[in-house]
This record gives sequence, C-alpha cells and structure tokens, in this order.
Amino acid sequence: MPGLTTEPAPIQEPVDLCDRCGAESSVGLFWNDRFDGSLCEPCDSRYPELHSCYNCGTEWTLEEDANDCCSTFGCPTCGSEWSDENDAYGCCRGGFNGSLPILPAIDPYRVEVPEIEGRPARLCSLEQELVAGGAAVARLLYEDGIAEQDGIDGYHSGGSRPGTAHVESDGSLPSGGGEVVYDRFNLSDPDSVTLLSRALTKIRQLRDSGSGPDRPVRTGFAAGIHVHISARSVDGTTMMTPENVAQLYELWCYAEDMLYAFSAAGWNRHRQPSDHGGYCKPVPKGTGVATPREVWRLMRSDRYYGLNFQRLFEAVGRCSCGAATMADWASCDCGAFDRATIEWRVFNASTRPQTIHAWIVMAHAMTAYAASHPLHTLPSNPMGSQTAAEKREVLNHLLDILPLTEGEKELICDTADRSPGL
Repeated sequence: MPGLTTEPAPIQEPVDLCDRCGAESSVGLFWNDRFDGSLCEPCDSRYPELHSCYNCGTEWTLEEDANDCCSTFGCPTCGSEWSDENDAYGCCRGGFNGSLPILPAIDPYRVEVPEIEGRPARLCSLEQELVAGGAAVARLLYEDGIAEQDGIDGYHSGGSRPGTAHVESDGSLPSGGGEVVYDRFNLSDPDSVTLLSRALTKIRQLRDSGSGPDRPVRTGFAAGIHVHISARSVDGTTMMTPENVAQLYELWCYAEDMLYAFSAAGWNRHRQPSDHGGYCKPVPKGTGVATPREVWRLMRSDRYYGLNFQRLFEAVGRCSCGAATMADWASCDCGAFDRATIEWRVFNASTRPQTIHAWIVMAHAMTAYAASHPLHTLPSNPMGSQTAAEKREVLNHLLDILPLTEGEKELICDTADRSPGL
C-alpha cells in the first residue's frame, strides 16, 4: 500500500559445518591433517596430531613418547641394533649387500643454473635426506662413478672432493636412511651439470623401481633438502657483505609464508612445525628494521632456521687478515670466506629432479638479488600469515624482480602448482 516500506530481509551469516559430524560452528573450524577435513572443536580433539618415531616409524600422540620410542640404532645392512649411531653405521660400514635393479638408460633431466645478468655463477652444495635406501644409493652412485666409495660415511666424516657426492649417516633420520651430499657443484658448468643431473635422475629411477613400502628409496617428513649457496662467486669477485645479509634476511621475511608453501611441493603440507625436530624453523623477527647488527643478533642463536647464516658467521670469526673486523668481507684474502655459504634448510625431502631444480634456482636467485634489494622496503609475511592468493602475489612479485630465465620462471610456476597453499 502507498506509504508502506518493506523491511529488508536479515542477512544470513554463513555457518560453518563440521566435515565429521555436520554440526554448526559459529566460532570457526579447525583443519585436521589426520582427518583431512575441517572439524569442530570436539571432533578435532578426537584426531590429535601424531608424532612418528624417527627410527621405527611407530606413531605416538605425545612427541616425547615418539622421541623415546627407540633408544637404539639399527645397522642399515644387517639390522643389528647399537646404542651409538656411529657404531651402527660402522657395523657393516654402511654397505649394501643386495643387488641393484637394472635401470633403463634415459636422458637425465638437466639441473643447471647458468650465469646471467645479476646472477653470477656460485658453487652450490646439496644435502638430500632419505628415510630409506641410503646404502643402496651409496652403491648406485659409486657404480656410476659419482661417489668415491660404496658405503655410508659417518656424519660429517670429511666429505668428498668438489663435484662428487657421498652418502653419510644422520642421527635425525631412520637407521635405513642417509644423507646424500653433493659437494660444491658449479651448475653453470656443463660437466658439473651432467654429473649432478645424472645422480638425481638415477636416484629417482631407483626410487620408482618399487612401489609403496617396497620402494628401495623413500622420503618422509623426518627428511628434508638443504641447499648451500657459496658466498663468493666462482671467479671470486662477488661476496656477501654485512648489508647483503640484512637485505637477504628482509627478502626472506617478505617471502617466508610463500616459501614454506613452495617448499612442500609434492606433499600435503610442509614438515615444519610438525617434524618434531625443528630442523627448519621460521627465522626470528625483530621489533625494528633489518640492519646488519640486528640480523647478526637474531640469526646467530640457532642453525636450524629455514635460512641459515651460521657458516658465513663462522667465517667472520676465522678471518685473520683484518677484513672481517672492519666489516669489509669482500677484501678478505686469508681464505676465511672461501667455503662460507648461505644455507637454505626450508625444503621438504624430494627425489624429483624438477622440484629440486626449482628449489635450487629460487635459492640462487634470491641470494643473488639480495645485493640489489633496496633495504627497508618490504613488509614481513611470517609463516602461516597469508592466504593462498596473498602468497601468490608474493611469488608473482619475486618472478618480476629476481634474476631468472623465462624457462626458470615456468619451472617455478609448475612447482608452485604442485605446492599446498599456493
């Protein structure tokens, strides 16, 4: 009728429904990895996060129970149990007594990082952790001429020559696993590229020669991949400076949430913080702006951050020519910085060469770009703080500014498409 107004219908607030019981929740739901769905609080409590024993794989509700489950280490060859990890690996010298499958000849996927404008060639070392198959991989690399011995070395037992690989024990891994160390490869050099590419491809082939629990090589959340980028360029003219460290730290903090998602490519989540070891923790965030002094203070306390400067900082302490004392690292001529590296610990474990390549390229490109990044211009985006769309914005911005080839950008985008949360 004339003069009457119609009241608008009340806006219905969206209601979340529990994926398990269907109950309405006005306070929000909890994502539960075990159930693989969003649950109300009562249902979420029925599926607590489980922690796996690093040695036998038994799952426990309490992290301390998982850590205490196995107090012995098994020989990766004969299975004999020892109370000391080095004794276990020394039992049969970490050798492989079985027969390797015949792997068909294929053209290896090429893992290379060419020198381009804004990105000088730097030596790169790679640590590829495995939860099973360490001894088999050691034999595989030895028979292919990439490793100089066919057994598993003790942890940090001395390493290998540049451009070669070896497998060593690691107390954070199950007894049948091991850490494949690729020592100082120049991925702008065709010979180095061929060796690393062949090694990664053959390990992937060995992994695919079985299925499920019968796979001779396996990865898991207890394992990761570490990429070491040399502070010096191959020709010795480029050097990380204290300001570059602050610049890379700020760049990392800006990209951190995206990087943890990107580093879980091929997995349903990143292993941090649920890996019960804290081996790739988010970097500490200061209350002020990033300065060399502040970054030095924050980053010296722990070597298990996703981005680790410990080897670089140790080089500062070794410098005997006085350059480090005057913060003139580039002028150091006593050799203290020759093996200094920036370590990227953020990546999940993988045997897929394309994924590993994308991670290596990202580490190279961000490390190189840090020298030209204008300090105090980027916000911090800590792990777990962004939506998928916001993380994509960060990734797209990096693709615009980092020194990357078009092929590398495509590789990174393909890897991001396989990453949860991106």
